[in-house]
Amino acid sequence: MIPARRTFLVGAGAAAALAAGGAGSLARAQGLAKVRYLTPFGFLIDFGEAMYADTGGFFRHEGLDVEIQGGRGSAMSVQQVMAGNVLLSRTGGTDHIKAYAKEPSLVAIGEIVQRDIFFVISHADKPLRSAHDLAGKTIGVVSSGGATENLLDMMLAASGIPADQVQRQPVGNAPTAFEFVKQGRIAGYIATTDTVYQLKVDKQPIVAWSTDEVAPCPGQVYITSRANVEKSADLLAKFLRGVHACVGAMLEAKDLAPIVDSMTTKYDVVEAKRPDKGVAVLKYDLDATYRPSYRDKLASAPAHWTSAYDLMVKAKIIPALDKRDFYDDRVRRAAFG
Repeated sequence: MIPARRTFLVGAGAAAALAAGGAGSLARAQGLAKVRYLTPFGFLIDFGEAMYADTGGFFRHEGLDVEIQGGRGSAMSVQQVMAGNVLLSRTGGTDHIKAYAKEPSLVAIGEIVQRDIFFVISHADKPLRSAHDLAGKTIGVVSSGGATENLLDMMLAASGIPADQVQRQPVGNAPTAFEFVKQGRIAGYIATTDTVYQLKVDKQPIVAWSTDEVAPCPGQVYITSRANVEKSADLLAKFLRGVHACVGAMLEAKDLAPIVDSMTTKYDVVEAKRPDKGVAVLKYDLDATYRPSYRDKLASAPAHWTSAYDLMVKAKIIPALDKRDFYDDRVRRAAFG
C-alpha cells in the first residue's frame, strides 16, 4: 500500500514476551476481551491511533486486550477479516468498495481519515493543476492496478478523458520519485499526503492537490464482516471508542514525543528512527487527517460513498451493483450515541 515506508514487524523478543507472558496473564486476570486488529501496512506512525490506544491504555479502559498485527496491503486486510483471523482491519474506501463488489459480506463501520490520502504531485515549473492537464501525459502510480491507478482512472472518468490518453508508470510512494519528474520521465505522480509533507520539508518545487478535488471518496475506514456486526457489535463499539479517545488525547498533547516513546515500547515504528523520533510526521497526520474524524466521531459521509461508487462504475473498475450497502453506521451510533 505504501511501498516507501514498509516493514516493521514488532520486535520479535518483545512481542513474544508480551504475547506469551505477563500481558496475556494480566489481560485474563482483569477479564479483558481479546480482539485482533490488522493495520493496513506494518507499524507505520500513520496507524498510531491504534498503537497508542493499545500502549496508552485506551483500549484497556474499554475492557479490551487488542492484539495489533501488521498488515501487508488491502488484499490481506480483506482476507484476514473474511477468514475470521482478525475482528476488524483498516483500508481505503475505494479498496473496500472494490473488495465489496466481490465479497458483499464486508462492511465499513467507521471512518478514521475523511479524505483520501493521495495527492497529484508535479513540478512547479510544469505544473499539473487539474485532471484535464493529465491528458497526453505519463503519470506515476504507486503500483499497477492498485489504489492510485484506480484513482487516476476515476479522475479521468470524472473529467471525460479517455483512460488510454494517459500513460501509467509504477514509481512507488517515496519522495525520491520526484526525481523522475525532474528528469522529465513522468509529468507527475500520485502519492500519499506524507510524501507531500516530506517534499515540502525538503523544499522541493512541487505543486500538489488532493485527488478528492476531482474524485471525492471515503478516506481510511475500519472494515469487518456483517456477521461480526451482528455477533460482536459491543466489541467493535468499544474499539471505536478507544480509538476516538486516543486521537483526542493525541490532539490535546503539548508534547508528542512521550506518545511516540509509548508506541515504541511494543511496536517497531519506522518513523521513530528519524532524528526527530517521528514527532513531526505524527503532528502532521494529526492536523491533516485525524482532527475532522475526531470531531465527527468517526462518522462517514454517504455522499462520498455514492461519488466513489459512481466513478468506479464509470471507470469500469467494478460492475454496477444491485446492492450498495458499503457502510453500516449502527456500531458507531452504539459507540457514541
